Amino acid sequence: MSPQLNITFLGTGTISLSPERSCACILIEAPKEKILVDMGCGTLRAIAKRGIDIHAIDYIFLTHFHPDHISDLIPFIFALKNSRRRQSSNKLQVWGPRGFLHFMHGMELSYGHWIHDTPNTIKFFELKRRLLDFPGVRVIWSKVVHKFESVGYRFEIGGNAIAFSGDSGYCQELIRICQGADMAILECSHADEHAVEGHLSPSLAAKIAEQSRAKKMYLTHFYPDALESDILGVAKKYYSGEIILAKDGMKVSFPIHEKIIKA
Repeated sequence: MSPQLNITFLGTGTISLSPERSCACILIEAPKEKILVDMGCGTLRAIAKRGIDIHAIDYIFLTHFHPDHISDLIPFIFALKNSRRRQSSNKLQVWGPRGFLHFMHGMELSYGHWIHDTPNTIKFFELKRRLLDFPGVRVIWSKVVHKFESVGYRFEIGGNAIAFSGDSGYCQELIRICQGADMAILECSHADEHAVEGHLSPSLAAKIAEQSRAKKMYLTHFYPDALESDILGVAKKYYSGEIILAKDGMKVSFPIHEKIIKA
């Protein structure tokens, strides 16, 4: 059996409370790495529910500092610190956008020794170079239109490219990181008639997917007004590819190939 790339939607909701949806988080499982993208509230419970070993996570990539995207980071670190498996050989890297190290300094001032850990177990990094190469994955990031620090990511693994918007409005930077992607995972916060600046609606997300020639578009990060609207009907007017409305627990798999896609 050929190696697989698996993407699991752990959280597809927003800060608007929902019994069916946790806040933003996806898990990318490659043969050599396990990656979490964002860690909104509900992430730890979703991880536990699906039997994911927190010690097996190699990287966490954060898009911005809003609570629905980062609030379970501190509980995650606290869980690692208090685990009985203190001698794990895995060294977790946590990457965040501009201001992330300052953010973590503030968290350490607030929580003190409760989240302090040895440098050999968890390391924190602030994004600088636009392209990061790891043993089995290439990560490309770009600023997007939301808050001053907000970024979107493109993960290239084997012959597959997974793009993730984080929170963003329509912008050329997002079109570039979605270029030709196998999965364009785009937020869809509000219905078109309730669209707000710095977020995507069904038509705006669809335009990004169409202009970037993404192979499939997965919509996530829904507020209630979006879910109550005809998301698919609107999006299909602007995007000719397949559209999937993500749900918590949804899993998507791809075979791993040798070729690396260039953005």
